[in-house]
Amino acid sequence: MDKTLTRVLALTAVAALGLSACSGGEDTGGATAAEEEIVIGSTNEPTSLERNVGGSSGVSQTMTRNVYEGLTAIDVDGEIVPTLAESWDVSEDGLTYTFDLREGVTFHDGTPFTADDAVWSLSEIISEESVAARKSDLAVMDQITAVDEQTLEVVLSQPSRSLLFNLAAVTIVKEGDTENTSDNGTGPYRFVEWAQGDYLTIERNDDYWGAAAANPGVTFQFFTDTTAMNNALATGGLDLVIAEDSPDQLVQFEDNPDFTISEGTSTTKYLWAFNDAEAPFDDVRVRQGLYRAIDREAILDAVWAGRGQVIGSMVPPTDPWFTDLSGVHAHDPAGAQALLAEAGVEDLTITLDYVAGDTEGTIAQLLQSDLAEIGVTLELNPIDDATWYQRIYTDHDFETTLMGHVNPRDIFWYANPDFYWGYDSAEFQELVAASEAAGSDEEQTELLRQANELMAQDAASAWLYLEPQIRVAAAGITGFPVDQATESFYVADITRES
Repeated sequence: MDKTLTRVLALTAVAALGLSACSGGEDTGGATAAEEEIVIGSTNEPTSLERNVGGSSGVSQTMTRNVYEGLTAIDVDGEIVPTLAESWDVSEDGLTYTFDLREGVTFHDGTPFTADDAVWSLSEIISEESVAARKSDLAVMDQITAVDEQTLEVVLSQPSRSLLFNLAAVTIVKEGDTENTSDNGTGPYRFVEWAQGDYLTIERNDDYWGAAAANPGVTFQFFTDTTAMNNALATGGLDLVIAEDSPDQLVQFEDNPDFTISEGTSTTKYLWAFNDAEAPFDDVRVRQGLYRAIDREAILDAVWAGRGQVIGSMVPPTDPWFTDLSGVHAHDPAGAQALLAEAGVEDLTITLDYVAGDTEGTIAQLLQSDLAEIGVTLELNPIDDATWYQRIYTDHDFETTLMGHVNPRDIFWYANPDFYWGYDSAEFQELVAASEAAGSDEEQTELLRQANELMAQDAASAWLYLEPQIRVAAAGITGFPVDQATESFYVADITRES
């Protein structure tokens, strides 16, 4: 669909809900700037509103903390904050958590929130049908009980120092609901409409239990092409772009008083993932050899022209157990060939499945060129999001793939051999398990540093770089987070100055 028409349709839909969708300089019909909706450009559209499916951060980015809330939340600084749980107590053995739930909370259809809804939502994420990314992390929840309407008790099968962090990934909905709908959120915004392939609209919830959102509503406008997205920003069709994916896109906004550019820290790790459960990638020497063939500095320079940073594991600097491992398996074509020869691999041809895009295409071609230098043929297979989710994330039917992972503290996923990359190390799993049973944060941090180093040496994946977090906003748009410490994009503080 033509993007101009898309924009008109999005604004028409919002206007029908009583929101004033006006660009700067237009007749607002008496509305002040603060009363106008905020229109945000994104290339990260949800793949579904079905709950607990994993594999896509689009629904978390747009909905979590904005429309749907958890017992806890991760704020814009990466800290755990109480949300629907006002407070909690932990037993001496670390196995029983008693949550005092916030009073006066209603779902968007007016139904009171109770402990029964929390029991349903937590039970659902660890159910047999759930394929949520945090399912394995939360499987330690053995008994989930509503003590009374405002008290929830969770008994664990073993201690979990990360429980409160992981619970932030579980948004609470009404008992029995398996889809995110306009009825079952508790957040500062109500879900209004998702026109798939186009836009998603939310409006301020005037009955919210907490502080009211600073703006009356937000439309997330989705693009598959970043040039089109930035053209929309440049011509007044957008107020803010969540994330730029190339320094080339910044040229038209630099030294322009009509726009502001912010550069912060992200948690987005770009990786070339192997299917470690399948030959030849089940041989650590093959993974190490392929990793050493890659010039990560050249890839980062081609994509980001000096911004961002090369990484050597899944752990970004914002995680407490970060260690700079960028030098592990550094570019060494001769060493790569020696490792492949030691593994008995010759004339290797492998396939790279990746979601089609400018950045992905650039990385794929550079990987192909680097591997050709050591005699490995990389066949490129661009696919769409839906195919990636089904065939790779769900069915594990792939050899290698490219993907950016935005989640904080996702080192834990490498302890799950059933996750899509299939890394299966007993030593790594033991370190992670010990870290969850740790008696202090400091002990957990040290154990996970060791796990981080082991994972890097094993080349469980080929981690390429950490993206910078670059956002561009129209002048006068303030209140958006500069850093990306969590997968959600919290919009309730965003305002437009008069």
